[in-house]
Amino acid sequence: MIDHRSLGSRLAVLVALLALLLSWAATAARADSGPAPCQGLGVAASCGTVTVPLDRADPSRGTLDVAYALVQRRDTSTPAASTIAYNPGGPGAATISQAASLAGGLFAPLLDHRDLLLVDVRGTGRSGVLSCPSLAPENAWPAGEPAATGACGASLGDRAGLYGTAAVADDFEAVRAALGIDRFDLWGDSYGTYLMPVYAARYPQRVRSVVLSGAYPLDFDPWGRPQIAAARRAIRLVCTRAQACDGNAVLRDVRRLANRLRRHPRPFTVSFRGVRHADQLDEEALGRILYAPLSADVFGQLPGAVAGALAGDSARIKQLAANTRLLTAALSGQDPDTLAVFSAAANAAVQCHDYPRVFSLADPPAVRRQAFQQALAGLDPTAFRPLSPEGWIHAGFEGSDSCIDWPNDPTAGRPLPAGTAMPDVPALVLSGDLDSNTSSAMGRQAAAQFPHGRFAEVANAGHTPSDSECGAKLGVDFVATLQVDVRACRTAGEPLDVAGRDPLLAADLTPVDGTAPEPQRRAVAAVVTTFLDVVAQLPTLGIAGEAPALRGGRYAAVDDSRFAVRGARVVRDVRTSGTVAVSDRVVGTLRLSGTGVPEGRLRVVLGGDGHGTATGTLGGEPVQISFGG
Repeated sequence: MIDHRSLGSRLAVLVALLALLLSWAATAARADSGPAPCQGLGVAASCGTVTVPLDRADPSRGTLDVAYALVQRRDTSTPAASTIAYNPGGPGAATISQAASLAGGLFAPLLDHRDLLLVDVRGTGRSGVLSCPSLAPENAWPAGEPAATGACGASLGDRAGLYGTAAVADDFEAVRAALGIDRFDLWGDSYGTYLMPVYAARYPQRVRSVVLSGAYPLDFDPWGRPQIAAARRAIRLVCTRAQACDGNAVLRDVRRLANRLRRHPRPFTVSFRGVRHADQLDEEALGRILYAPLSADVFGQLPGAVAGALAGDSARIKQLAANTRLLTAALSGQDPDTLAVFSAAANAAVQCHDYPRVFSLADPPAVRRQAFQQALAGLDPTAFRPLSPEGWIHAGFEGSDSCIDWPNDPTAGRPLPAGTAMPDVPALVLSGDLDSNTSSAMGRQAAAQFPHGRFAEVANAGHTPSDSECGAKLGVDFVATLQVDVRACRTAGEPLDVAGRDPLLAADLTPVDGTAPEPQRRAVAAVVTTFLDVVAQLPTLGIAGEAPALRGGRYAAVDDSRFAVRGARVVRDVRTSGTVAVSDRVVGTLRLSGTGVPEGRLRVVLGGDGHGTATGTLGGEPVQISFGG
């Protein structure tokens, strides 16, 4: 059973993307709109656009308006100490829409004397956002990702190859020149750690410093071997720190389950926006879970989920697999609200133009497939344990065969010529030691791209460790001082909690403590377990707006902190419905039905320390319980 006393640390974890050409890029753009006060951003800023060539090699192909927002420093009595240029990653993520959260959060300590520049890169947000029908949500389920990606490229037509990272870097330079900014403090998260080194190499004289959070190098492994190695390491670290499992034993269990699912996949369904989609729990689904693209918290859930599946209870592992599909579906949306924050088409256009692969997009599809299959057959399977190579390569990382059907593009390839040197500027790379998306090994490679790059690992952090308290402080202090103690975060954060096997029935729940009758205390335990299931789904709820309850029913986001519980079952014989609010505590009023507990209605307040109160009625009797210790 999940221990309700672990809520505080879970919330802390959860609640918590040439010289002539360079000269042309700087002169071929004009300030077309603004700056003028931004509207609807929730923070004072100046917005505008800079018009750039869509194709700098052939200006006759038209232009594109690149949008920006400039958040001015609080103290304007003196010139800005510098300007921070930030990119949140993706590729495909918009930046301007995040202005308020960035100015009031991560970068707030720096904005007394520094400006913050946010640019929606080409193909995203307000900068000519791209959309592809083939990447609509229904194609997040088994429908042939390479085919859907290839169809997207075909629908983009002759624009498909014009959204690469070098073009984006040149757009940044055009905005800088139009605004008269001298130098940037570059800060990139995820894909931003790919973009910012490209800008730095193309415009070294315009760079004061570089911070890369959740980083990977320009030349990365298209088979994702560093990521699967990082997943193995994360499982061992989580078990060791929690002292609740044996990491090697968990990995053996994952391997047993992978072998079983390779032979006998298990069908299940995933609901999204009122439509039920057929899916299956197979080895590739395990790969998508281990890749943990959003939250390292999955590594705390994995031991119990895998043990349950091996014993015949697949509820938790299916829930984890469903969440990976929901995240993909939510980020593939074609509606304006979704495209305002993420463009799956821009994501594909960047990946297929820039990223390493084992085939050439200058070749016909048949030749590409032959090259891919030959390379796959030559892989050492031991590098992919606890999965097979075939089970891992579609986990969701950039590479593999996702672009094998992309239109012919002879210009595709590395965004910088081989041998291009990075500038000798202060550079800091942050990696989370639980990150299996951009591993610490990849972060070290990213730091090594710079002559004096510094690498710092953040303990108990997953992807983009600047989201953690210690990682954020390390990056912010580096921008301010250009100094860093790379050891400062080696023991940061709270270890993840490790969940055991999930209870099947209400009788398997441990009643909360207190003097009330046991059926009442067991009913409160059912509510608390529902609360913890909601908390575990927060990463999915925050992006997809909905998530499956463990054994049936749904959770749906009402707003940023309130969630509807709709017929949720965390044990088979209890159903709950109502509303839950999550902040530094969890508060909810739920109706209970089923055979496992007395029926009724409870309002439960659960603090981060595990103490709580429950009031209401059960079986027609009044309930008032204080619990926790």
